[in-house]
Amino acid sequence: MWLDSRVLLALSTGHKVGLAVVGAAFIVFALSSSFLFPRFRPQFPGHGLRAFIIVTFVFFFGMLTAVEVFGAEPKEHKESASTEQSTSTPAPTTQPTTTVPNAPPGKPAPTPQVVQVTEKEFKISLAPTLKAGVVTFQIKNVGALAHDLAVVGGPKSALIPAKGTGTLTVTLKPGTTELYCSVPGHRAAGMDLKVRVTGKSAAKPKPTTTAAPKPKPAAAPQVVDVTEKEFKIILATTALKAGPVAFQIKNTGAIAHDLAITGGPKSALIKPGGTGTLKATLKAGTVELWPKERDWKSRTC
Repeated sequence: MWLDSRVLLALSTGHKVGLAVVGAAFIVFALSSSFLFPRFRPQFPGHGLRAFIIVTFVFFFGMLTAVEVFGAEPKEHKESASTEQSTSTPAPTTQPTTTVPNAPPGKPAPTPQVVQVTEKEFKISLAPTLKAGVVTFQIKNVGALAHDLAVVGGPKSALIPAKGTGTLTVTLKPGTTELYCSVPGHRAAGMDLKVRVTGKSAAKPKPTTTAAPKPKPAAAPQVVDVTEKEFKIILATTALKAGPVAFQIKNTGAIAHDLAITGGPKSALIKPGGTGTLKATLKAGTVELWPKERDWKSRTC
């Protein structure tokens, strides 16, 4: 009949007052019936027993009704409690998904060359020729003692027990590679082997060739008109330019003439009324032109 203390704390003030009043009335009736009324009327309830029983049942059921009515949790409190419970429950958080762009695929790692190696007392057996690059030695110890496999100047495998196996991965360069067992005394006993490693070395840079400068085109020769007669040489200009010169010769005389350069070439003999050509390369200074009959000097610059 009595309510739990946690339920009472959850009730509203009005409900608490109602329960207190009903409870107080029931207690007063019980105490009065037990102690107060018998003191004044020793035969209580006497002839009023039926009424006393009825009143007692009325109080009893009234108390039950009060508990049912006032002890019920208010609707507002239920709604607030359910709201608090729903808000107190953390909502599941979903982490944002990030899309990582596809990275450009790198070059695949080269597949290592697998070489079978057999070791025993006191010998190492494998293929006599290897290829340069990544090599994985699959080692099998068929002897009665523990052995390992080492590369001179490089790594070595773990100690392999008798009848056991092991591996050793190394990168070999073109040339000669020496393999041995590093267990003390085994190398001196014969577990030492040199193998040839084939492969292309790093490509040597091609020598750069510098193209020879193209020769400058030959300068067009200077053309100079020359007239010859008995006995005179007439040039169209008295000053010539150093370099190639083409003398266009015309013989206006009555006899044959030619044109020559002192220390240089001369033209063919030109008949009277004929023409000829003389090509030469002149240097700066004085140039002497002459026929057989008479000399003629011209200055070049």
